[in-house]
Amino acid sequence: MSPEKPPRVGLRMLARAGLATFLIVSVCATAVAVAVIREVEDITAPFRDGRVANIEIPEIDAADAGGARTFMILGSDKRKGTDSDSPPRSDTILLVRADPDADAIAVLSIPRDLKVEIPGHGEGKINGAYEYGGKNGPRLVLRSVKKLFEDATGEKFPINNVMVMDYGAFRRAVDYIDGVYVDIDRDYFNDNSGGQNYATIDIDPGYQKLRGQDALDYVRYRHTDNDLVRAARQQDFLRQAKNDADVRKLMSLGESKRLARVFSRYFRVDKSLRSTKEVFSMLRLVLFLAQENPKVNEIRFRVHEAENPQVDSNLYTKTGWLRKMHREFMNAEGSARPRSSNAEPTDADREFERVRKKRKRKPGPVPGLEDAGVEGENQAVLADPKLDFPFYFPGVRVTGSSYAGTEPHIYRIRDERGRRHDAYRLVLRAPGIGEYYGVQGMTWKAPPILDDPDATRRVKKRRFQLYYDGNRLRMVAWKTKRGAYWISNTLTQSVGEDQMLEIAASLRRLNQ
Repeated sequence: MSPEKPPRVGLRMLARAGLATFLIVSVCATAVAVAVIREVEDITAPFRDGRVANIEIPEIDAADAGGARTFMILGSDKRKGTDSDSPPRSDTILLVRADPDADAIAVLSIPRDLKVEIPGHGEGKINGAYEYGGKNGPRLVLRSVKKLFEDATGEKFPINNVMVMDYGAFRRAVDYIDGVYVDIDRDYFNDNSGGQNYATIDIDPGYQKLRGQDALDYVRYRHTDNDLVRAARQQDFLRQAKNDADVRKLMSLGESKRLARVFSRYFRVDKSLRSTKEVFSMLRLVLFLAQENPKVNEIRFRVHEAENPQVDSNLYTKTGWLRKMHREFMNAEGSARPRSSNAEPTDADREFERVRKKRKRKPGPVPGLEDAGVEGENQAVLADPKLDFPFYFPGVRVTGSSYAGTEPHIYRIRDERGRRHDAYRLVLRAPGIGEYYGVQGMTWKAPPILDDPDATRRVKKRRFQLYYDGNRLRMVAWKTKRGAYWISNTLTQSVGEDQMLEIAASLRRLNQ
């Protein structure tokens, strides 16, 4: 008789534990799944019921879940003096391509005066497509944009979503996030006191927080500029808004429902977003990019004016240029060369050019620069007594430049916690129309604009933080124990990298 086998207690306990674990995991998974479904249902509700997703555009292209996605953002406005039922026009046409693989966002502004073929309406300015389309205005703009690039390249130009925001909504959206910190390149002022009929604006130069109406006035301004300069200004505003603390928080994982509510309040979007799958796919992309904090690369839209702009106000592009822009945009690359400016010269511009040509300047150590120590010191003499931190001024400047104004703009700025800081801005006007660069200093050592530098470099014993837009150096920053300083390039980024670095390295204090 064989001895009795000992009971396999360990195996039985393991089996029971495994069964219990399976049941627990199943119950938890079911609960999580239900919670996720409910969460997604809550997020997508505004889109599904038609409150937001009400634009019918059959030509919309489907995007892969979590993959690259192209948005067409339209800023619409009604013509003054028309009734409320009149069709609006597209005052801004912005293409944004978010690409997780490239860890970058490409931004391309289409000039509203660009002459294109509008399907069914012949040739005309592209901003007319919205009005020609009536209630289907966004669809006709999309068809016009797709045709523009597809005719030039022979390749499909995918646009995955369309968003429309009017300017009233823009103001409210900016106020919703309590404004955006923006690096203002120069003084913007117009009160129509001379009998003009331009949009009024009053914004001082320097890094500051813009709220509703001021933000709208800033991005719409083109009194002495053209569409290209205004597009650069809008893209720069978007880049800086991306780093805003409230915007980053809004795009975080725990703020999905709030983000959806913001969309439902301020945007109208295409009907493809009625699909839960489509909304979830877009949210995955938004959250991924928010966590990665990708670079924003501006794609320069190449255009030229007519031979006689006084007779023909259209802007024109070329097939070769469109192919290059298509490649840069689809690959989320930044344009290597600066934007060009075709703005009409003002009386002040003409006077500046007249005075500049009479001056003779000693060349600086880098080609394209000249000595400017005396003028810089004169600015410092006026500013230094008014500040409680060191005032730095450049010893060199772009050849042919001059200071805009007789003295620096000295002011105070509140940080994100409400604490006040001293600040100043030196504004320099470069040759060309609408070309301004400058020196910013402040006691706020960690403003959002200095987050996430692209590189660091030591030049003449100083360690600089470098910020690029594609291949163009747009800003050089430097910190001391008492403050932060930076050199901002022009909106068209016309100052070269070597020049930017040399100007930054030449910063010095008043010796007194």
